Amino acid sequence: MPLATLMDTAINSIKKGRYLAHGNDGIIYVINPEVVLKVHNGGYHGTPQKSAQHEFALGTELYQQRVQVPQYLELFTARLPTMDYFGVFMQRIKGVEPSSLSLSSLTEAQRQYAEQKKLIDQLGYKMSADSKTVYSNALFDQKKRKLFLYDLVQWKRK
Repeated sequence: MPLATLMDTAINSIKKGRYLAHGNDGIIYVINPEVVLKVHNGGYHGTPQKSAQHEFALGTELYQQRVQVPQYLELFTARLPTMDYFGVFMQRIKGVEPSSLSLSSLTEAQRQYAEQKKLIDQLGYKMSADSKTVYSNALFDQKKRKLFLYDLVQWKRK
């Protein structure tokens, strides 16, 4: 999908308040079946723009190094009458939280989590405190049998 179309859809979703989820660092909007937008609130890095830039840079690096995170597509900036918005377009993960999995799928998610944690450490990154278990900031795609880690705002390079 062209960037201009993503931007138009994103602005329309923000104006209508149609969001998928929200957390401490931002709000997730569905843009299309394959793409979501995370609009940052800036709590951790001081400004929404810095938070979005940090997550985009780290997510892009990790994805390129085969860490199981969503693919980060593009930064988002929009000036609307009410305020300025900063965020990140990324791959939509069609998964469920590990706490909802069957025992066999949970076992696979835990195995992949341990494998990913080891890889992340070897690559020189530090996960946030709230990403230290498979039960937080992770989704398991049952069709692909693949665990995805997300919400990288508080992750760091060592």
